Amino acid sequence: MSSFLKKFRGLKKKHQESNENIQESNQGQRDKLEAPSSSLQQSATHDPAGRRTSQLLPMLVKSSQSPAEARRKSQAPRVVFPELVQSQASTVQPGSGRQDSRQQRHLSLGKKKSPEDSGPVFPELSDEKFGYLWAGKKLLSGRSLRETLEMMDEREILDTILKHLQPAPQTSSVHRKSTILSQDSAASNLRAAVPGQQKTSKSGHEKTVLYRYYGLKLRDSRNKDTVHQYLHLLLKLPLEEGTVREGISEAVGVASYCHLSQMLMALRDFGHSESFLKTYKRVCCPKLTFPTLSLQNTGERNASITIMLCYGQMALGARPEDLLRFIELIVAELLFQFQNTRKDEALKKGFMKAVILTTKALVQTNVGHVIFPHKAELTICIIEVIEEEPLGSFSISVLHHAIVTISCMTAVRPPMDSMLRSELVKKSIKKVFSLPSLKLTKLKAGSPRQSSQSQDFYQQTVNACLNMLTSLLSEAPSLEALQDILVHTNGWIDSTKIYERERAVRSTSFLMKYIAEHLDFDISQDFPLLGQLVALLSLHLADVEEIGLQSAEALHHLHCIMVAKMAKKVEMRRKNWKGNVVQWAREDFFIPGPAIFYSDISKVAKAFGEHLTPSQINEVVLKAIDNLTVEDRVISQASGKLLSSFLEECGVDMEDLPIVVKEIHNQLHRISDTRTKDETLTAVVNLAAKRLNPVVDTLLDCSLECDESAAAIWKALVSNPYSSSKLLRPLLKRLQDEDPNAEVTYRRRSTSQMPMAATNALCLILSLPEASDVLQNKFPQLLLALITQIYFLFGTSRRVSRAASLMPEPPSHLHPLATTVQALKNLIGCGGYIQEYKILEVQRCWDMLSNPESFFDGIRLLTRTLFSFCKVHLKRTFKEANAYLRRPDVKERTVGMAFFTELLFHSQIGLFFVTQDILDILKEWMGQASPLMQLFSIQGLGYMLQHQLEEKSLKPFISPLINCASNQDRSIAKESIKCLQLMFHHLEEEEYSLAGCSLYPQLFKHFNDEDNEFRLCSINLFGMLLRGVKEEHRNRVEDIVVRSLVPLIIQLTDPVSGEECRIVLNTIVTFLKLGELPVDIFESVQQDRLYYKFSVICKYILWRYRQRLPDMLTQMMEYLKSRNPAHREAATILIACNAQYMKPDLVSTKQIDDIYLALLDLQGDLDGAVSNAAVTASEELFRRCGGRINPKIVPSQHLLSMLKNNMARQ
Repeated sequence: MSSFLKKFRGLKKKHQESNENIQESNQGQRDKLEAPSSSLQQSATHDPAGRRTSQLLPMLVKSSQSPAEARRKSQAPRVVFPELVQSQASTVQPGSGRQDSRQQRHLSLGKKKSPEDSGPVFPELSDEKFGYLWAGKKLLSGRSLRETLEMMDEREILDTILKHLQPAPQTSSVHRKSTILSQDSAASNLRAAVPGQQKTSKSGHEKTVLYRYYGLKLRDSRNKDTVHQYLHLLLKLPLEEGTVREGISEAVGVASYCHLSQMLMALRDFGHSESFLKTYKRVCCPKLTFPTLSLQNTGERNASITIMLCYGQMALGARPEDLLRFIELIVAELLFQFQNTRKDEALKKGFMKAVILTTKALVQTNVGHVIFPHKAELTICIIEVIEEEPLGSFSISVLHHAIVTISCMTAVRPPMDSMLRSELVKKSIKKVFSLPSLKLTKLKAGSPRQSSQSQDFYQQTVNACLNMLTSLLSEAPSLEALQDILVHTNGWIDSTKIYERERAVRSTSFLMKYIAEHLDFDISQDFPLLGQLVALLSLHLADVEEIGLQSAEALHHLHCIMVAKMAKKVEMRRKNWKGNVVQWAREDFFIPGPAIFYSDISKVAKAFGEHLTPSQINEVVLKAIDNLTVEDRVISQASGKLLSSFLEECGVDMEDLPIVVKEIHNQLHRISDTRTKDETLTAVVNLAAKRLNPVVDTLLDCSLECDESAAAIWKALVSNPYSSSKLLRPLLKRLQDEDPNAEVTYRRRSTSQMPMAATNALCLILSLPEASDVLQNKFPQLLLALITQIYFLFGTSRRVSRAASLMPEPPSHLHPLATTVQALKNLIGCGGYIQEYKILEVQRCWDMLSNPESFFDGIRLLTRTLFSFCKVHLKRTFKEANAYLRRPDVKERTVGMAFFTELLFHSQIGLFFVTQDILDILKEWMGQASPLMQLFSIQGLGYMLQHQLEEKSLKPFISPLINCASNQDRSIAKESIKCLQLMFHHLEEEEYSLAGCSLYPQLFKHFNDEDNEFRLCSINLFGMLLRGVKEEHRNRVEDIVVRSLVPLIIQLTDPVSGEECRIVLNTIVTFLKLGELPVDIFESVQQDRLYYKFSVICKYILWRYRQRLPDMLTQMMEYLKSRNPAHREAATILIACNAQYMKPDLVSTKQIDDIYLALLDLQGDLDGAVSNAAVTASEELFRRCGGRINPKIVPSQHLLSMLKNNMARQ
């Protein structure tokens, strides 16, 4: 037994209350009719069969229905029962046959009964039809055969008939055994299963009529003992032949009209005695040989078949009032016999025929809402029969009978439980749909006639299954019952076998048509399977012609159902669940019938989009995606068209959009058909037209590296005018790691992959020919966003440098930094900056941007070159840079400030924006704690100072710039000094000289700086400040001015700063009021005349400040260590020129020793000029101050030279 049946039978306790309700319902119907006899009640109460009846499975029914539902169910079409038995009445109307026969009772009644109790009239069973039975008897003179029989004893009549019913004697038991076995074998053959293939012989037909005649005589008898006795004699006849079993049941059916109680007791006794024998043989005789056991099993089976057929005919032949009293007992005995007998094909057919007869009898009672007791248990037994049938077998007689039986049972209450109905449909369609195709049955048939008959019977079985499904719906006309069926049939629509798909689609179309044509069907419930059903039928519109037409017809009927369902909702509210007023008139539905779907699959979306919920739309879409890669090109193309049409029609309302986009991305590279791939890409474009941001987000999430599938989708989006015009905004948002739907920016997440995914996508998009149309006015935003992404990648690479070192380097085309730079290149080329692109390539701007150390230099070069010729995007780029200054992330603000500053290099900025606003921003950021931001603001101010500005707008910057010039950061100090130098060109000398007094020490420190530019700017600014010093402020700066003489004199020989030093020295001479000096005292001279020039300077200038000579000598010694050879040489010569002034009262002996040692060390300088100057200077110093120099440090050659000089003087 299947797991479902075990589970179902375990629900007895849960549904006991429902069983009691049904029993009470039947009891109420019995109370309206005549009460049963007390003797039969006692017999049923004390008999074991009666006790077993209460132990059967409870009937599972739903809660009571409303009066409206009851009326709808009562109006369902009456089930047409199969003609499994011969007609018992001469009339044709089943409802009025008994009434007409009762009115004609006088035609066949004898003297034994009154016309009111005789029962139906059977003209074919008149005494004259059976005259051959009385051929050996003498008729009474003057009396007819009928009158003669009325005068005869009824036992004699019954004996005579029974004698003719006895079978012909058999020669031996072995022969009988072989006959029985051959009959069983033939019963399982397909040709024996086909109706009409076997014909009953004339003798068999006559014998069947004779059995009915026998039952008629039993019915007319008033003696219950006689009836009981002769019924037992009838049951003792050999039961091997099917005609005998059928005949006995026919006799019992006819006799049951008047003797139902006696029939029940006799059959119960006979059945229970057979059951006892079965148990006894199984327990007490387990070692029986196979032939003996086979014969016994066959006998038991024949007895059970006979009993079940008798119960069925008994129910059909009994009075309605008697039937309602004993129907529960009859059904219980049927179940008992079936469940306790070894089952074969004959037994199953006998059981199902008995159930059909019982059902027919209940229907013919014409009692409203009659209850079929134990209907659920009977259904379970039939499900077992169906399940035991082999799958794909050519012998389908039992399966056909089972399906017909279920169809008949749906005509009576209670309706089948949902779980039981679902299991029944599942088992039934599995057997029917998997039957071999008609072509295969034709090949298996032995002859053309057999082939035709087999195909006809197969088709009859399929039709019977369809009728069973509609019968189940008529039993419970609601969408819930429909779903119990569709949940199993839908799975077969996708079968790989054509004939199975054809049967499944045909059944669905049959059901849809049935519901559409029955106005009493309850369609107010929800229909969760609508999406799945629409998807399946739509995809198979492109199947083979027959399946396609059936699918179109099913969709047409389904659409009619949904329109009717909507109409009922509209009666209560004018708007649908979307909030839109329902539009009944659609221009696409002028063509009536299913042809509209068959000719154009896209009409399905227009027809059902209004009726599908978001989850159902998602179901249709996912089903279409699954079929994109099937081998059948027709189906795959239909899937693409269906997907495209549904996303176009219903994309706004669809749920789980990320799942849909991901599935399309995953399936795209597997699609082999070009047309299908184009339709799939069109589907994504249609979806993006409705919901672009989620599509972009999901596509970025699907493929970080922008693989082949993602690239195809991006290209499709770019090629569409609508999506391309809106595509860059969400990509830009994701590049900046922002939510596309948010208006406010937020801090980037360091672990987010979205910016890199957006970069890869942009790199591809900007390389396409259509990119210029896509770009539109997004160039400035993309420019800054890509530069910012490069800046972020520097930080990321530093964080993961140690981990990355353990892993192999990715290919260059997949490296994030290389991809971002390439995207920037594509952007510049796409923006039309072709000439600028070439210049940047020559200047190696891309290498500078790729290096963290030269990144901002790359930005400087990019901004200056990019807008040198074309100013189209200059204004918007500046505005975007200004917007970046308000970003929450410091890196974004830094990049924004870099662009903001460098764009000020272009003078056109002053024409586009208010200068004061720009200056205010620069002043604000100049006071920031970030050194980089201070540097950019100072540089920006420097660019602004290169243009015409008002003095009043510059004065607020003097103090901040002077503070920045004193900054420990060399870059800030340098830019501040450069900026002050430019600013003082816009101001009067008196306005800035006093404020710059604090700058002299800072500037003096940079006079010997190795950075030429820094040194030059410091010297220039020193001279500018000195020129503006007023007389009253001379004392504040005189000391630092004197200290600056040595550095400036030494640097007169510097090729970079020499000219500036000459100018400043002239300014110092004026400031110190040194009087008249030689005109060319600071003019540049050749190297060989440098000694003379320095001697003149020392004579006219340094000698005047001889009191400061020790400090000056210290400064000169510092320059001896300079990296600049010109400075070392000049310092050496200057020392030699001052040797004559190194008097004991001015310069100490220790300082002279230090100077002498320094000159000796400098004699080994790599530069020849410096070395020669050091030799000359040391000799001059030794000559002037040799007596004060410690002899220990004096080289021997200098001592010899000194001795020679002394001797020469003497």
